[in-house]
Amino acid sequence: MKHSKLLILSKSLLALLMLILIISSCKEADEPTLPIPTISIQGDEVLEVRRGETINVNLTLNTEGNNRELVVYRDGGVLEVIPLSATASTFTYSNQSVPASAMEGQEFEFEFAVINSQGTSSERAILKVVAIAYDTITIGGQTLFEVEIPEDGIIEDEVRFITGRDYYIGRTMSFASGASLTIQEGVKIYLGRGDVITDIVINNGATAQILGTSQNPVVFTSSNTLTGTEDSGDWGVFNIRGNGGNSNSGTFRYIRFEYGNARNFRLQNVGSGTTIDHIQVFRAAGEGIMSTDGTVNMQYLVTTDCEGGGFRLGDAYSGNIQFGISIISRTWGDNSEVEIRESASPTLSNFTVIGPGSSSANTSAIRFRSVSRGKMYNTIVASFPRRGVRLNENVNVSDLEGETVFAHSFVFEVPNEPFRDDRSGGTNPFIGFVDAEGVFQNPFFNNVTGIEGGQPVLTSIAGIGNGSFVPSEAQSSAFNPSNLSGFSAAPYVGAVQNAANDWTRGWVKNPDGSIR
Repeated sequence: MKHSKLLILSKSLLALLMLILIISSCKEADEPTLPIPTISIQGDEVLEVRRGETINVNLTLNTEGNNRELVVYRDGGVLEVIPLSATASTFTYSNQSVPASAMEGQEFEFEFAVINSQGTSSERAILKVVAIAYDTITIGGQTLFEVEIPEDGIIEDEVRFITGRDYYIGRTMSFASGASLTIQEGVKIYLGRGDVITDIVINNGATAQILGTSQNPVVFTSSNTLTGTEDSGDWGVFNIRGNGGNSNSGTFRYIRFEYGNARNFRLQNVGSGTTIDHIQVFRAAGEGIMSTDGTVNMQYLVTTDCEGGGFRLGDAYSGNIQFGISIISRTWGDNSEVEIRESASPTLSNFTVIGPGSSSANTSAIRFRSVSRGKMYNTIVASFPRRGVRLNENVNVSDLEGETVFAHSFVFEVPNEPFRDDRSGGTNPFIGFVDAEGVFQNPFFNNVTGIEGGQPVLTSIAGIGNGSFVPSEAQSSAFNPSNLSGFSAAPYVGAVQNAANDWTRGWVKNPDGSIR
């Protein structure tokens, strides 16, 4: 009897348990599945934060049910998991700081996901944090980032300037071997303060990557432009010091240097591993571009209203330069816009050298000095009062492969000595001559059609003259510099083929300060 009662009780308990289980299962089956939660960042998804300071980001949570936790990711992995208030609709995350050692512009990516009470995760909201390395300074109402420079001016690591920020440099920066300078497109660097001459020096063993574009060049200019008091000589020089040969000092592309000192873009023994193209020097207090020693090759160079002449190539410089423009709107002194000096032996092609007008005060275009051995092809010289091309002793009268060459080129609107011969006697081969049989010879194929009264008869090019270096139509040349090692195909005369192929558009300044 007792056993029977126990059996009945057990069956009753089992039935009760089954009933509870059925009821529980029904409840679970009746509980709805919550929608996938969402999370978003309030405000910008890119934050600029001073290094060493806290990152604060406000998040909006939408779980349509209770929150459980926030998952924070960095570099693709889980950084931390933070419990959340069940009903919170917002959350401010401030657990991280930008490292005190962060580089200017260094980026840190965070991702955030909210988990609801059913364990379902949202998609991740992405936050990019960009480090600010410098404090700000205000000049002329404009806020700039003031670059921190060691007391001795020597930079021993990497310096970086990024797109969207402009910078102020108040003292010389000298990059030691192993250091580097990186500047992104569109950055403006303002230099100089009072009587302080500010240089930037890339020493042997240091490198730079300065990468402007035709629409967003990198600009080095005077801080006085912010107060309307800019002038040539407001800051110093940008100096690259290399190790010759095929050494590599970096890449320098689409850069405009404004209102600097004499020899503003200065190259010393820079090697052919260095890339230099699309450079303008505007209103330097002396020579615009000066290269001595080294083998660096350059393309697309412009000097504008430089007070000591446009190009000075000296010592043992032996590189190639193609597509060069030197233009002045007035006379600053009895200069030559392109000088090849000392024992330099560069090869130049497709240059255009424009003076201030044939009736202006004395200034001149191109001079081969001393024992230099320069070669120039497909060049235009126009609008100078005298001495379009002045040659030295190293000319072989009939040798296009000689030590000094000026060939397949045009000189016009130069009333006084368009071709100046500084040699001791002999016939000026750049002009041409009448041979013993009375036939005119033009061994260097320049724009001389004959000689009348001892003077060359010169043809001109429409559209080229005072203030203009773009021809109305391309002037073809029988010489293609691609036949020379390291030169691009350009079988035309001058730096710019025509208006349709004007590589100065968008980044070069005219003498009046307007952008072309």
